[in-house]
Amino acid sequence: MTDLEAKKLLLSCPGDTIQETIDEIGMSQAELAERLGRSIPKLNELIKGKAPITKETATKLEYVLGIPVSFWLNLERNYQDELLEIEQMEFLEQCIEWLKAFPISVMKKNGLLPNTNDKPLLVESLLKFFRVASPVQWSSLYTNNQLAFKIDLNHTAEPQAISVWLRLGELQADKIQTAEFDKRLIRERFDEIQTLCYQKPDNWMELLQQICSECGIALVYTPCISKAPIYGATRWIRNSSKPLIQIADRQKDYNAFWFSFFHELAHILLHNKKDIFIEGLSEIDQNDEKEKQADDFAARMLLSEKERNELFRNSNYPVELIMTFSQKYRKNPSIIVSQIQREGKAEYNDFRLNKMKIKVEFDKLSF
Repeated sequence: MTDLEAKKLLLSCPGDTIQETIDEIGMSQAELAERLGRSIPKLNELIKGKAPITKETATKLEYVLGIPVSFWLNLERNYQDELLEIEQMEFLEQCIEWLKAFPISVMKKNGLLPNTNDKPLLVESLLKFFRVASPVQWSSLYTNNQLAFKIDLNHTAEPQAISVWLRLGELQADKIQTAEFDKRLIRERFDEIQTLCYQKPDNWMELLQQICSECGIALVYTPCISKAPIYGATRWIRNSSKPLIQIADRQKDYNAFWFSFFHELAHILLHNKKDIFIEGLSEIDQNDEKEKQADDFAARMLLSEKERNELFRNSNYPVELIMTFSQKYRKNPSIIVSQIQREGKAEYNDFRLNKMKIKVEFDKLSF
């Protein structure tokens, strides 16, 4: 017998106690109804638990049966609590099928869900994770784009995994204190950001987050999760007052990280607050013009047109040339190598150049 079945079997409404009491004193339901000033059908509803014991009814029961008001009210309260618990258990049982499509093992590993095989408990925790009342509300938020703040994952292969990754970014952003968003200020700090990209101090990721937060942008680093092939995402949260840039370590590459960052930053600087951009999902129908604008911005931030022209007119790329170019234009060698390879000027398996590339991998999340 399951816990739910046992609770249903043991559930007793206050009417059972009323019936037991009048049986003991030899009073019929008809006589009790008359003494309470109720009709027999109304009393019958009370006996069967179809009507609650109100304060008025409890007072009358004390007069007639000699049992205190507090007893009847506590009995009713406990019954309603047990009834609610059973209803909640039934609801969670009905949601178990919804649970199956989510990356549960990954979420357990990251402390997002309890490490248990109790499926109703996992359903309850998942609902709290998304801050939704039921799977219907989850579907409304993540697979329906009728409202501006909703994310349309309806045509993606794994909307559940993607929604987990996006929600993780929101939880990370909750931990970041940001100033009021200032578009002018972030532009003024471009040189500082470029220097950070070039020099790559040990705490460069934290320093980049700090610059963004001081300009009113929440920048979060969310590790890739299975079945969520995303490079990055941009959206405005907290009633469209706070821009959120969420970066994934999908390619684990320094050039890819910075391109994604500048791409997402462009969406904030150039596009509407109501727009939601998710990079890496071909199934999502996004604005091609805005995506191109973001790509062009990111490309310029990595290498200007002048720098590209000078770099790409070479036919071979010894390490010395790359280092000379890096120092001249203050561009990190890892980015230069990646740009050369992307342009087809060098092979991706060139060990000599690949030694200069930097791997980017995010720390495991903790909540």
